[in-house]
Amino acid sequence: MSVAQNTGIRKALRQFLVAAVACTAVVGGAAFAVTDGEPLAPQTVAGVADDNGWPVAPPSPTPAPTN
Repeated sequence: MSVAQNTGIRKALRQFLVAAVACTAVVGGAAFAVTDGEPLAPQTVAGVADDNGWPVAPPSPTPAPTN
């Protein structure tokens, strides 16, 4: 094997190891954030709460007649 080929293999291996360490750090940070303690508060977007964003018919001002 030539010196240039060995250098290329070493560079590729080094980059792979750096990427593996970075991914491990990200996964570890995500696991820590998920198991940090308190449960997350539900998110509210533009005043919509428990309807998953679906349109909700406004309530009728008068009750519906019963038979």
